[in-house]
Amino acid sequence: MSGEVAAEKSSSPPHRLCTKCREYFPVACFLLEDGTDDLTLCNRHEPAKKGLRYCRGCEDFVALDLFPTGYKQFACRKHMGMFGGVKESKRKQMGNPETKHRTQQWHRCYGDGKNFKHSLPSMGQAEIEIEIRKVISKDTEKYSVMPVDVNITTSSENAVVVTHGQRKGLLKLFDSGDLGKYKPVVEDIQSSYT
Repeated sequence: MSGEVAAEKSSSPPHRLCTKCREYFPVACFLLEDGTDDLTLCNRHEPAKKGLRYCRGCEDFVALDLFPTGYKQFACRKHMGMFGGVKESKRKQMGNPETKHRTQQWHRCYGDGKNFKHSLPSMGQAEIEIEIRKVISKDTEKYSVMPVDVNITTSSENAVVVTHGQRKGLLKLFDSGDLGKYKPVVEDIQSSYT
């Protein structure tokens, strides 16, 4: 039995360890493009020596400068959304319930601002969370921030904390053009929290 294994090993081509891949490859894989024999690195690392890396999106070797810094990527900046870890990273972030509802609150505030013909809200996710926590400490995901005065961009000075049901009612009042009723409803909501 041991004679068969020895005969099998002797018939297979000699292998060499690539110190970068940490795998054994046939000796032929260590021949470089210029015909020289590299004792430590296989020819898969030849483009990296020239400052190139394969991009899945470009389907070609492109300059290392076009790749994002950090851990080794096989998609240049242009193709990161398609082949990189951007979608996976976003999905992982949204797995955290706190991050998810903070992001949703900001998007609600942004969407409402578009309805009111405002620019971006001057409040970030953390500021929106602070405003909501001033009014309620638990179950903050059930609340949103709306502007007190619809003619001014939503900010810390121009914000009222409302439930999702109250928000829908306020948006209906705005959509119907009944701004005379909007302000008293907002003032009632504000007075109920004090």
